[in-house]
Amino acid sequence: MNRYTKMYGWLYTSFGNKTFTIDDFRMIFPSSQATKIIHDLIKLDFMKRVKRGRYKVFQPSDFVKKIVKDNLEKEDILKKSTKKYAFTDSTAVSIWTNGYYWTDFTRGFKPIHIAVLKKDIKYWNNFFKENDAEYVFEGENKTLFGLTFILHPKTKITFENKNGNLVIPLKNIIEFCQKNVYLYRPALEYLDSEYNLNIIDEYEQVAS
Repeated sequence: MNRYTKMYGWLYTSFGNKTFTIDDFRMIFPSSQATKIIHDLIKLDFMKRVKRGRYKVFQPSDFVKKIVKDNLEKEDILKKSTKKYAFTDSTAVSIWTNGYYWTDFTRGFKPIHIAVLKKDIKYWNNFFKENDAEYVFEGENKTLFGLTFILHPKTKITFENKNGNLVIPLKNIIEFCQKNVYLYRPALEYLDSEYNLNIIDEYEQVAS
């Protein structure tokens, strides 16, 4: 635990929900750099400026909610990227089914699967770090939580534009669902009906 996190605990214990000034801060926390410390604590979202010269500590519940809110808002950062990518796997299933079928998530983990070019791996490492977003490369051993981008490196990417989203082609998603039919059977049925594909009957004939 770093010193600012420890200080946050003491800030909350000392001020609670009360508004305080920089002089109040100095009276409780001896410091020759009070202005810098307050600036850093605000930047780290441990406290906020409510008006000129007056501050408040973020309440623990608000602090936690803000962490989650900030993480979920990272969903749109791909719009800032300058490299090719395409939504794939379960994320692409959700897009092609118009949001009808969404799986591969838990209360504490919301993955966004994207295909990226292998030659751009360094770029994507820097991109997600600069944007303070959670990410992991396919197969990487890492504890996953919150909204996390799952990167699938490819030698080449083929994609289509579906409702403004760059997503791998429908035929590839059908193949993905067929390989994982026990989990994606409802998605296959939706796709079959939505796009008049006649794949369910064909699939059942092959399976039998």
